[in-house]
Amino acid sequence: MNIEAQKALIIEQFNQVNDINLINAIKSMLDYARKKDAAIYDIPEQHQKLVMQRFEKVRNNPDTLLDWDKAKKTLRS
Repeated sequence: MNIEAQKALIIEQFNQVNDINLINAIKSMLDYARKKDAAIYDIPEQHQKLVMQRFEKVRNNPDTLLDWDKAKKTLRS
């Protein structure tokens, strides 16, 4: 069973639930998952600025980039 079919089945089962404690438990799990996902992708502003500065540096000086195949050969030497 693929993920979409699993989700559809869970939603169908959830729609039949009348137990407030079970509904609250499921809500708590979903809230936890949402916060966990948000924390994973919460990149500090200072890091974002650093990456943008590096992108700008490359945009202004594209000749400073190395060819990946040449860089691999250099690293292996």
